[in-house]
Amino acid sequence: MTNVIKLTLLSFIAIALISGFTVTTGYQRQITKNQKIQMKQQFHSDSIALISLLGEDGLKKVTIATNPRDLTMKESFATGLLLQRFITAYRIRDAFSDEEWEYIEKDMKATIKGSRLLRARWEQVRTWYSPEIRSFLDKIVFDGLSENEKLKILRDRFTKENNSK
Repeated sequence: MTNVIKLTLLSFIAIALISGFTVTTGYQRQITKNQKIQMKQQFHSDSIALISLLGEDGLKKVTIATNPRDLTMKESFATGLLLQRFITAYRIRDAFSDEEWEYIEKDMKATIKGSRLLRARWEQVRTWYSPEIRSFLDKIVFDGLSENEKLKILRDRFTKENNSK
């Protein structure tokens, strides 16, 4: 009789543990889902704020200017923030669906392709970042360029690295 009681008690304990684990896992999934939603909302809000920060003149300058020295202090910081936006997107890419991530990459590529200024700014700051981030943003930059443009960037990097040694 005591074996039956022990077996019944162990069964109840096992069921309680499994139920508790299942409930905890469900809560954790919901927390993760909510965090991803918040990251995407913040990413979107930051984009709106950045566009507001640049203003109409700044946005025009991002597409027309070629030299980061042509920027005001505010515009210089804003272009840095735009590059940071790309890096942040890469770091939180798991918050996006595959389809959303594909569109974000297309947006980044189009933005970089349309702005020699951003490409120049990236060349100024790229050594500040980890090899993983450099590899990602270099791919974004190079995907929209002609072979001649790619060679020019690589030549300039090589020259800059040799001059700094």
